[in-house]
Amino acid sequence: MTIKPFRIALLIGGGYTLLCAVYIWVSGSLALRLSQSLPGLQRIELYKGLAFVVITGIILFGLIFTLMRRIRAQHGELEVQRKALVESQSRALTGTFASGIAHDINNVLSIVDFSLVELQETVPEAMKTHIERIDKAFTMVQDLSTRLQRIGKARTEAGMQRIEIGRFLHETIDFAQRHKKLKRCAIAFHKDEEAFLKVNPFLIEQMLINLMLNAADATNLEGRIEVRLKSAAEQIHIEVHDNGPGIPENQRHKMFQPYHTTKSDGTGLGLANVKAGAQVHGGSVQVERSDLGGALFRIVLPIAPSVPH
Repeated sequence: MTIKPFRIALLIGGGYTLLCAVYIWVSGSLALRLSQSLPGLQRIELYKGLAFVVITGIILFGLIFTLMRRIRAQHGELEVQRKALVESQSRALTGTFASGIAHDINNVLSIVDFSLVELQETVPEAMKTHIERIDKAFTMVQDLSTRLQRIGKARTEAGMQRIEIGRFLHETIDFAQRHKKLKRCAIAFHKDEEAFLKVNPFLIEQMLINLMLNAADATNLEGRIEVRLKSAAEQIHIEVHDNGPGIPENQRHKMFQPYHTTKSDGTGLGLANVKAGAQVHGGSVQVERSDLGGALFRIVLPIAPSVPH
């Protein structure tokens, strides 16, 4: 419905003027009939004038209060819509870049794949373990490339598996420790109890590795990192703690925005992907101060996620 301010203002103003005119005429006639003297008429006119001011003031207050509440509610709705639009634009831009990057990655991977097959056939038995690690890393890059190509389109429920999350995180940490940024860090893993969760293992692995690499950067590649798995009411918490400088409170709300980074060589997509991965599982990501002195990133996952399509 189209709002016409002039017509509405004209109707309200005209109605109010007509109401006042009728009131003055009727009340004046009644006052003249009821008064027996000039002082009596003056008193009646005073009382009815005060009554008119009070009544119209109350009505005016009610109208303005209702109008302002509606304006505030509409402003809130517009702000929500604005944020949703900005987020959708950011995702669309991310998807465009991701598809182009994935295409280039696939071209390089085809060469790496051929070389890896040749190495597997020629290396000594003592080197087989290293080749297996390289092969696993290569598979992870392939999966990442596929996800980049399908970003914003793929339905992730097909990749959901029921796993014992503690054992999976332990294996992921063991693999991630071989990264050059994590080799000199003191990494520990603590868990409350065994917990089974239906998740997309690839997304969980990437989220955890992203947070561990960020923690390594924050501690100059030689700090203390703790991964903690906790069970809460209907939730699983995956926490990554470090003893770095931490993140100021006024900066925390920006951390998960696409392309926001404080690193000279950062892309600003790592934490955005962590947030997106949590949302895929119906969860969220929180950032706080760690009891180690640095940052705490907490991935909150519902035990029974409602996976968006």
